[in-house]
Amino acid sequence: MLVALPAFLVGAFAPAIKEDLRIGDTEIGAIFTVGYLVSALVLQSGGALADVRGPRLAIRLGLMFSVVGLLLIATTATNITLLLVFFAVCRVAEAIVQPATNSLVSRAVIPTRRGTATGIKQAAVPLATMLAGLSVPVLGGTLGWRWTIGVCAVVALPVWFAVPAVASLPARTRRSKADLWAERHLKLAAIAGGFAAAAVVTASGFLVLAAKEAGFSDGRAGLLLAVGGAIMIPARLSWGILADRYAFDRFLAVAVCLSGALVSFLLFATENRAAIVVGTVLLFGVGWSWPGLFLFAVLSEHPEAPGASTALVQTGIRVGAFGSPLFFGWVAETRGYATAWFLPALCAAIASLLLVRVSRALKAR
Repeated sequence: MLVALPAFLVGAFAPAIKEDLRIGDTEIGAIFTVGYLVSALVLQSGGALADVRGPRLAIRLGLMFSVVGLLLIATTATNITLLLVFFAVCRVAEAIVQPATNSLVSRAVIPTRRGTATGIKQAAVPLATMLAGLSVPVLGGTLGWRWTIGVCAVVALPVWFAVPAVASLPARTRRSKADLWAERHLKLAAIAGGFAAAAVVTASGFLVLAAKEAGFSDGRAGLLLAVGGAIMIPARLSWGILADRYAFDRFLAVAVCLSGALVSFLLFATENRAAIVVGTVLLFGVGWSWPGLFLFAVLSEHPEAPGASTALVQTGIRVGAFGSPLFFGWVAETRGYATAWFLPALCAAIASLLLVRVSRALKAR
């Protein structure tokens, strides 16, 4: 949660950041673009570090990057260039911790509880969304966006001592990145994840701005993001519990979720306040509930390389995501949000179709 929080804080406080630094929607999109690019470049190394040296070392290293990045944003990010650089530091943290926590689940949790554990892990991301949204009306009015981010950095420090020790994978069982990339279903999953991420990441960065454009106040727009995060928590947990208890095609289930995301973006495009509320519930309750189930499906197929295999598909997710916020921001600024929301809708449709092919590839395998 702590390494995911910076991105959601920037999204939640985007109106205040724009005013303070005198930037536009395109620059806000560029911040997320740089962040996802950095994450894509670091993920493979993070996955290898977790498998070779153990997840505890990787998670602690990621926490260090997160604390430093948050403190720099809070104290010295006085222009767009500095904000981009410090946000990139936070994304390095996220890229190290994500595969490390996947490896931790695979190594430390019994098989019949790994779906639930993955659901809990991925529910931390919407918890970060909810806290970021709540921070706007609760802390933003009194502390401001800088002090709020600084408080989050301080909170991250004690987590260092709570990371459990887990042995690294034996050298004889590890698989190389080339071996994993040769798996057709993993390649398709990585591409599908890229389109899926290109669809949903726009919500975290631009939902507050789009809601404000449609007539919501700053506080209510932030509250909308918080409600979305709150809905997503039980949604992701539910998929994890279902995956432990029942046998079903997990990749097809993810495809269904993304179909729900497609509908939600079409609702956002109406720029009607009631439709935006309904679309938010649908997006966070269904359309963005899939990441834990998606990662659990990959972990189930590749227990011999939990960090590396999930890092591979998450690299695809970051590659797909890094360009979409910048492009979305540019379209929103030049053509309006009504037009911009059709871009993630198209990406969600493509991701759904690709995930059907992933399912077929696994059956053939």
